[in-house]
Amino acid sequence: SDWVRNLRVRPEVRMRIGKHTFAGSARLVQDEKEDLLARTRVAEKYQEWNEDETLSEWARTALPVAIDIHWQDEAST
Repeated sequence: SDWVRNLRVRPEVRMRIGKHTFAGSARLVQDEKEDLLARTRVAEKYQEWNEDETLSEWARTALPVAIDIHWQDEAST
């Protein structure tokens, strides 16, 4: 996917949550524990997944990306 190639070349990102804007670095999740956590959180949120269920194919095969936040843009508050 183009966005994956883009974040590998330039991982700097800005994201907005409500009225707050944050700067950070995007990265592909490599750590096994972090990978499982990301997959289960997304499945819980978007697929109403429960611990006693098997993850869907989408949740098992999606590419997890993490954003490490560096600072909050005070101008956006």
